[in-house]
Amino acid sequence: MALHLDRVGKKSEPIKHSYGWKDVVTYALGVGAKLDELEKRLGLPAGGFTPKHVVIFICGLTGTITGTILPLIDRGFVPEVKRIREALGAPADVHASVFWEQYDTEPVINIKDDAVVAPLKVRMQAALAKL
Repeated sequence: MALHLDRVGKKSEPIKHSYGWKDVVTYALGVGAKLDELEKRLGLPAGGFTPKHVVIFICGLTGTITGTILPLIDRGFVPEVKRIREALGAPADVHASVFWEQYDTEPVINIKDDAVVAPLKVRMQAALAKL
């Protein structure tokens, strides 16, 4: 679905939308489904839930966002936030594949704490090397 920025702020009639099973299964990731379960439901091969096939959009509080991002790092998903990308050593030419809308102001990943960042950086680098 394309974003129509020229429509921002304009009133419209309600839009009816139906969700298919893939929409519902993808939502399940945000509420704790295991990646291998999602791969099966989405018809992806084992290990196929990667940025080559999927882009993730997350809405919620810090805990929801962090809890979704951390396991995705092992699959090579790169956050859109520049400071986090840089802290994890993601090359500038690698496209972001995890986006979020955050409802609070706590950092999603505390990039000032090396004890947090160092292992995540190792995981990110290992995952990107596999892609």
